[in-house]
Order: sequence, then C-alpha cells, then structure tokens
Amino acid sequence: MTGTIPQNWPNLAFSRRQLAGGVDWHVQIAGDTGRPVVLLLHGTGGSTHEWADVLTAIAAHALVVAPDLPGHAFSRILAPAKRQASATTRLADPLSLSGMAAAVGQLMQALDLRPDVIVGHSAGAAVALRMTLDGLAAPRSIVGFNPALIPPPDVWVDFLAPFAGLLVESSWLARSAAWASQQGGLVSSMLSSSGATLTAEQIARYAHLFAMPAHCAAALGMMNKWNLPALVRDSSQLAVPFTVYAGANDRWVPEHALNLHVSRIPNATLITVAGVGHLMPEESPTGTVNAIRAALA
Repeated sequence: MTGTIPQNWPNLAFSRRQLAGGVDWHVQIAGDTGRPVVLLLHGTGGSTHEWADVLTAIAAHALVVAPDLPGHAFSRILAPAKRQASATTRLADPLSLSGMAAAVGQLMQALDLRPDVIVGHSAGAAVALRMTLDGLAAPRSIVGFNPALIPPPDVWVDFLAPFAGLLVESSWLARSAAWASQQGGLVSSMLSSSGATLTAEQIARYAHLFAMPAHCAAALGMMNKWNLPALVRDSSQLAVPFTVYAGANDRWVPEHALNLHVSRIPNATLITVAGVGHLMPEESPTGTVNAIRAALA
C-alpha cells in the first residue's frame, strides 16, 4: 500500500489508507484500542514524519492517529467530481481551515474514533482549534506546539509561490520546477530560517516532500485560504484547556507575538521552551512526548 512512500519513511509499519471527506488519506495508527485516543496533526508543509520519534512513545499510553493533512505528502485530495460523488453532503474546500477541520473530522468518523486529546504542531494546532470550536471533536484538552495563530512568515510565501500553478502545468514543467527546489540548499535554508536545528536526515525528509508539486501546492493553498483572525476571534469561546508550547528560538511564530493571541483565549496556558525553534516535535521529541503525556494525565 506504500505507493510512492519511501521504504525508510518513519513509522511506515503503522501506515494505512482511508477514504473519507473527499480525501484519500495516508494515516498512521499505533497503540491499543480501549486506551485514550490522541490525534496528532502536523503543520503546513509537514507530514506524519514530524512525529517520527513521538508516535510510538505515545502509543505505549494511548491509541495514536497521525494523518497527512489533505494534499500533503501522501494524502491526496480527490478530484471535485469524485469528492462530491463520495459524499452525502456538499464538501467544503479541504484546503480552507474550516474545510480541513471538517475533513479531519470525517476521517475520525470513518475510523470510528473520538479524540480525547488533539495535538497540533503549527498549522495543525489551528486545525485542532477549528475542529473543537465547530463541534467536530470534543477533546478533553488541546496541546499546541508552535501554534500558527499569526500569518505565515514571508519566507514561506517566497519559497512556495513558484509552485502555485504547477498542478495545471505540464508534467515536465512540474518535475523540472520541483527538481529546481532541491538545488542550492533552498529547503535547508528555508527550514533554518525558522530557528530550528534539524539533522541531515530530518532535512532530507522535507526535501523529499518539496520535490512533490502536489505537496507544495497544498501548502501554498492552505496559506492563501486560511482566515486566522477569525479563528483567534472565535477561540474566545474555547471551553477546553489549551496548552501552548512556544519555542524560544522560533522565528516564524515568535513567542511575544503568539502570547498576544493566546492571552485572549480562555483556559489557555503558554509555556516557553528554551533552545527550541519552530519545529519542536522534531527538535525535542522527548519534551514533546512528556507534554502529551501530561495532557493525557
């Protein structure tokens, strides 16, 4: 079932496919039924690989579900006709924030699982909030690592803009542009601009993803279609605990800017983590696991 998923992709043994919400999902599920359900949601431009050193550690205490978000990595958005034909109600745009939250909600319905804790990194935290606010999930708590509650940095837009039209271009142009993104250390430079420190192996995973035009187009589509001010406004109605972990070295979602929004959310607590940039689950998997275990407790 792996298709184009590399054989050395993290936690491949837990991968499966699931059709739901107009998406052909790649989702990783680990742990035993009967335990609390933890939903892990990665950030823009990421994938399940963000939880490489987290998923199995949490699976010792919970049933863990980690999908690739719509259009990202190995989750494919179905063509419009197929999406609507497979749905009982009209589906929202899966790259909009509300549409992505709805799609993840339908994935969990298809799996017949209800998350007790939703964990989101960066944009994944925004999806977690939207799901909860829209009544698509009723978690006991939400955990956000470097939550993207402010507009994306210019470096993201500058990096992804050339890919905006790749899906309507010829396959030759798409392959050529994706190949060009791998030259000159562009991916490495983009990641380092976040304040994160990654290993060569971790950087290589992002390089593999950014060589995929559909992945790049999905990441750009998310940024173009999301309404973060509305999310922050609506979050004033959040009724569950929201624990926010901010990286002290995060240059994409700086702690001081993040705190302005978090302070407006009831039941929200912000914790600053020293020595960490924007990619906390990969930079500090042990700290990430401990934070999730604390939410489970």
